[in-house]
Amino acid sequence: MSEMLNDDVRMLRAALDDADETVHVSLSLPRASAEKVLALLDAERTSGAVVVPIKEAFTTTEAASFLGVSRPTLMKMIAAGDIEHVMVGSHHRIPAEPLVAFERARRARRAKAAEALADFSNEIGFVD
Repeated sequence: MSEMLNDDVRMLRAALDDADETVHVSLSLPRASAEKVLALLDAERTSGAVVVPIKEAFTTTEAASFLGVSRPTLMKMIAAGDIEHVMVGSHHRIPAEPLVAFERARRARRAKAAEALADFSNEIGFVD
């Protein structure tokens, strides 16, 4: 970790030691770190859930586990173009950012479908 990031981590830890609900700090981050912080804050703002990948790219087995599907199902999704991937030699690798974006979109589709089903149930009087 660069010295700049070490200083920023120390400043943030010190600010969090205060009992205040709001934390005020000024950081000087490398661009890549700033982009990660922005992505983290944006994810928390939009969905309330935060997924912090610890790797830049995942194997198909790891990605399938993350999505809760079998590896063959994941391979079908890749073949259909539903999930972005890169080839490393003869192996598929799934970049973290597109994987998380796919999962977010899938959750949004599921929530929309559940809402539509609830609306339909209300329309036909199927609710107790």
